[in-house]
Amino acid sequence: MKIEVHSAARTLKVSLEKISLPKEMEYVQDLIDAVEEYEKTLGVIVYHQGKNLFFRSRSIEGDIDPHLGLIKKSIQEDRPQEELKVFGEFHIFSYAFPLKDRGGESIGAVTILQHTSFMEEDIRKAKKDVLIVLFVLIGGTVALILYTTRRWVTLPISHLMWGIKNMAGGDLNTRIDLKGKSELSELAQAFNQMALQLKEAQEKILQESEKKLELERSLRQSEKLATIGQLASGLAHEIGTPLNIIAGRTELAKRRLGENEETQKNLNIVLQQTERIIKIIQQLLGFVRKKKPEQKPLNIGALLENTLDFLDQQIQKQGVRVVKEMGDSLPPVTGDGDQLQQVFLNLLLNAIQSMPKGGELRLTAGPKWVSREGLEDGQRHYVEIRVKDTGAGMEKEVMENIFNPFFTTKEEDKGTGLGLTVSQGIVQDHEGWMEVESELGKGSVFRVYLPTMKG
Repeated sequence: MKIEVHSAARTLKVSLEKISLPKEMEYVQDLIDAVEEYEKTLGVIVYHQGKNLFFRSRSIEGDIDPHLGLIKKSIQEDRPQEELKVFGEFHIFSYAFPLKDRGGESIGAVTILQHTSFMEEDIRKAKKDVLIVLFVLIGGTVALILYTTRRWVTLPISHLMWGIKNMAGGDLNTRIDLKGKSELSELAQAFNQMALQLKEAQEKILQESEKKLELERSLRQSEKLATIGQLASGLAHEIGTPLNIIAGRTELAKRRLGENEETQKNLNIVLQQTERIIKIIQQLLGFVRKKKPEQKPLNIGALLENTLDFLDQQIQKQGVRVVKEMGDSLPPVTGDGDQLQQVFLNLLLNAIQSMPKGGELRLTAGPKWVSREGLEDGQRHYVEIRVKDTGAGMEKEVMENIFNPFFTTKEEDKGTGLGLTVSQGIVQDHEGWMEVESELGKGSVFRVYLPTMKG
């Protein structure tokens, strides 16, 4: 506050000592009014000793005698004077300083009156700021303590509790990673060792149980295969004769209808599909009898294109839009072309039938490195074939059973429930596997993984 008053005083002193004080009364009045405009200044009084004149700020009303004592003292002692006192309702700080002419003779004095309430307000603000800083420091200290406690005590205990709960739930692969040399870290290491020993014991028990249950599983599988075998044998016997008649009549029709390209094309398709039905029955029998697939290099892209050609008529009939995303340089796979074509035919046909009112069928094929449990080198190179539709989708319960023999969601006369069972067996015989994802109302995605020749 004093610095501000001294600064204003120096400015006034320089301005007032350079003018003829009694003559330029208007300038003096404007000058002290300008100083008064500063919100902390209560007023300014200028005293001319020779003429006994007083200039005051417009805000100073009433008697100015209480201020004359400090002014006269400043003139008498020829130095600035200051004091704190009460003026009206206000606590003020008064600062008086002498004025001299160019010859160095005293001509009067000036006093500046300053509100101390602003200083008190600044002190209150400073206290508030100190309290805020204090609270921030206390909050920061508490936060640091809480963080340290959580980092070194609460969190490790939480990890231990999490591991205990997981192990209690049967997850023996649970491991607790606590670094350091504290007691909690040693406890975590002991826990991990216990989990490892329990895991090894569990694996031994499972291996022994697996051996004991092997005969029972083999028996159940034999029963399933026997049922499928009976069905396949019956189909081969009952369908064989009608198929031969269809093939013979088709050949006869081809000879009689001449060179009509469209008709010849359709009849060729009928013959191809007739042969396909015969092969499918033979393959079903081969699946039951565990017939191993032929091992030939195959171009998956060409095989998929050929399979789509077989279904061209049904695709157009149901208004299905086919989107193909197959690379030009797919790596070859080793396998049986007829068997794999049966797999793709089954998947594509299922996708088309799931969209009776039309939709989009997206067929994608591309190479992919896959990590899977049981692979000796951890990773292997596969061709991933995806068949995605925008059909009705499947419920979770249906997805869990679609690969079981004779399970079907189709009408009784439109499906036997063997298509996906046979397809899965073929893919497994080719050292691959199948996956499915589906959501009601959004469609399904079937993925087939087949190892490439280079592995």
